[in-house]
Amino acid sequence: MIIRRMVREDAEVINDIHGVCLTKTLLGRYTQEQVTAWMTGRTSEGYIRASDAGERFFVAEIDGSVVGYASWEGEELLSLFVHPDFQIRGIGSALIGACFVDAGDLSRSITKVKSVLGAEAFYAKHGFTPEGQGSTTKRGVEIPDTRMKREAFCP
Repeated sequence: MIIRRMVREDAEVINDIHGVCLTKTLLGRYTQEQVTAWMTGRTSEGYIRASDAGERFFVAEIDGSVVGYASWEGEELLSLFVHPDFQIRGIGSALIGACFVDAGDLSRSITKVKSVLGAEAFYAKHGFTPEGQGSTTKRGVEIPDTRMKREAFCP
């Protein structure tokens, strides 16, 4: 496994991974209406625009194929998705670790995440503790999450 910074050419597969995670992994935790609202309007170019605006993306690559990605900006881990065929292999931990190291290299710390439902134990394993329930509204549909926090520079 290789963890590296995203390049523009990765945007399409990142978009695909995000989509398959929403439809395969999260559909049981979110309603079809919520998943549809979440997916509507997503494009590969959106990841490039986010990166150009300062969001820092990392990808996990196995045998030359991107199988997961994570991103952060400011003090927040903004996304972490691993293709369902590659989950529970340590890829998510490697990605979050790369984000933590990157933030530290910039004298910053990732202290917040809006966890998708069901991922709280993963984030707890990496030093985050739940603060309470939250939600984001996409296209008029409320999508619940768990707000989690960690101490600055927590290993």
